Amino acid sequence: MIHYLFQCNLITIKYKINKNIMNIYYQWIEWSYSFNTSEIVKVSLNEKIKEVKPCSTFDSVWEKIGKENWLWVLPVENSYAWNVHINLYNFLKYDYEIIWEYNLEVKHCLLSKEKDIKAVKEVYAHPQALNQCYKYLKEKNIHPNNYLDNWLAAKMVSESDEKWIWAVASIEASKIYWLNVLEENIQDQDWNTTRFFLVAPKNSGLEYSEKKWKITIIFEARDIPSSLYKCLWAFATNGINLSKIESLPSYTGPFSYLFWLDFEWNLENDNVKKALHELEFFTSFIKVLGEY
Repeated sequence: MIHYLFQCNLITIKYKINKNIMNIYYQWIEWSYSFNTSEIVKVSLNEKIKEVKPCSTFDSVWEKIGKENWLWVLPVENSYAWNVHINLYNFLKYDYEIIWEYNLEVKHCLLSKEKDIKAVKEVYAHPQALNQCYKYLKEKNIHPNNYLDNWLAAKMVSESDEKWIWAVASIEASKIYWLNVLEENIQDQDWNTTRFFLVAPKNSGLEYSEKKWKITIIFEARDIPSSLYKCLWAFATNGINLSKIESLPSYTGPFSYLFWLDFEWNLENDNVKKALHELEFFTSFIKVLGEY
């Protein structure tokens, strides 16, 4: 069974809602990477954004959507340190649509109240940031410690009397908490990039000024021989280019899996319609998350 975020034969039907209090919500605090992305994308929406507002957790951001005229910007994937799975799985819990993606270049710094980099013994940061700096920290023999957020780690370092406590965070965090930048660009990849989704309630009428003509779906293959091969063959025979495929543990039982798929073109394209129709024969569940 296909759960479309669009009406009737893959044709998008949109209507306008009252947008007098349109806000963007993001996880954490001002000047975080999510905040920076929100400020970038808001200028290219077809509706004026009143406020860009923080929430403490990813789940609390999801809960804001749909109550009124709100949308969110949250990270879903990093070019080096994997996916943010909580935000992928929430697409199963909530019936919203992706209206845009934005790839933000992420640069990390080593921050401290001290000035001698040789004194560093341990650093604190969010696990994603530590993973993105894994090789650097290993080569420097610096012990990584998980923390709730990079900005909280920087704040903790600024308030601590311990000289050996350091943080991995952005250069903006160093300015806010008056910390020294011991070294910049310590991420392992020069092109370290985080992919963000801009998500809104269905049929909100919100549109982005650019189009990449990409579609994202989640599906579960039937428990039959070669089912995944047959699922992917539906796209191959219709000349559709896949840009991402990933397996995720499903909620239906142990060692059962969902597949996250990104591919090119749009839902009105005849080849896409044929591919999705063929896909139905070899899947037990399909959900179209967005066309953007």
